[in-house]
Amino acid sequence: CLLSFYLLYTLHFHFLPWYLHYCPAVCDCPAEPLICPPGVSAVPDRCGCCKVCAAQLNQDCSPTRPCDHHKGLECNYGNDVTMAWGVCRARSEGRTCEYSGRIYQNGESFRAGCKHQCTCIDGAVGCAPLCDNKLPPASPSCPYPRLVRIPGQCCFSVDCNKGTWRLPPTHKKKCQVQTTDWSQCSRSCGLGVSSRITNKNPQCKLERETRICTVRPCVGLAVPAKRGKKCSPAQKAPEPVRLSYGECLSVRLYRPNYCGVCTDGRCCSPRRTRTVPVTFVCPEGERFQRSAMFIQSCKCSDDCGHLNEVALPPQHWMYGDTHKFMD
Repeated sequence: CLLSFYLLYTLHFHFLPWYLHYCPAVCDCPAEPLICPPGVSAVPDRCGCCKVCAAQLNQDCSPTRPCDHHKGLECNYGNDVTMAWGVCRARSEGRTCEYSGRIYQNGESFRAGCKHQCTCIDGAVGCAPLCDNKLPPASPSCPYPRLVRIPGQCCFSVDCNKGTWRLPPTHKKKCQVQTTDWSQCSRSCGLGVSSRITNKNPQCKLERETRICTVRPCVGLAVPAKRGKKCSPAQKAPEPVRLSYGECLSVRLYRPNYCGVCTDGRCCSPRRTRTVPVTFVCPEGERFQRSAMFIQSCKCSDDCGHLNEVALPPQHWMYGDTHKFMD
């Protein structure tokens, strides 16, 4: 009888959701707001008590410190599911990213210089600024704020010294705006990224701008054009939809246009596009804004710099592909 009771108790203990053994009876969360490092999501713990800064790739994880699911990470406990700690691993292999001559795994975070924190997300590199270069409004304690560069520091600092403040010169040299065309979307179906170089900013400095883009869905809406005809006008989504960025959705509804498929071996790609800022909201309530490409017209051309994935079998879709991003 004692042996049977012991076996029954052991089975009951092991088949409960294991993380419940580590959850507190009463939630006790800090009163001050949670501030996570750039590029790190604030997520609820497994006990549903408090928001915590999510663990990143190859970092330790537990029920009280879950992995960053926005980056496709999950807590790997090995073969022993009763362990209290694990290591964050990617749910699936995903595509690697190449940046400045180095290869990064899907879900891996890294620094791009001293001003940006970047993450590899299924072949695309996303970066968040580490410096806040916005000039604060004037206040009684700082009536004449200005941004100054301090030797040895990466980011600008705010200077409130009235004695060193100067009015801007009356005859300021006008900046001649130089902007390249947007690059081709990094994916011929599904969510991708395109970029361009421009100096349209207050510092008149050449910088890289990025925008998310979708040439066509990977399934559906792939209606071929008639032979000899153009694949324009673009195909419109059958009904208004919310754009997705990982697990986050756009606040507004959109009805985007997509490009079809050419039947004569050429590639159907956007001819004219426009760039619109889109606000996304995540399941935890976090909001952010990204520039997005909206297609106005498409064309068939012989410039097939990327695969026309819709016309290929699924096993050929971007297998083992990497994307190269240059500063």
